[in-house]
Amino acid sequence: MKKITKNLLSLALLLTVFSLPLLVGAQFDPSTGSSTTGLPTDTLENTLVNIVSVLLTIVGILAVLGFVASGIMFITAGGNSERAETAKTWLIYSIIGVAVALIGYVVVGFVETLIDTTI
Repeated sequence: MKKITKNLLSLALLLTVFSLPLLVGAQFDPSTGSSTTGLPTDTLENTLVNIVSVLLTIVGILAVLGFVASGIMFITAGGNSERAETAKTWLIYSIIGVAVALIGYVVVGFVETLIDTTI
């Protein structure tokens, strides 16, 4: 009984392995040479630039939120010098965050132009 089960499992595995390319090939139309998967056809460089741009946008948004939070903290300090110093520290970190985001956008744009140029 164990030998039959082992043989059936082996046969099922072989059929699965050899039938998968047929399923994948169903997404390709050989007459037009196009794929109908709906997947993006961007290059790796464009994909990486898009990912970095999204991350830099998130950093920029967090930096602006840091500006707002430090401003609220500074206004509500009410003469508490420790809380005012914390607000100033947050403001400095927010300025650094905005600077990093802006420099990042410039670097990504520069690298993108380097990638797109042909020699």
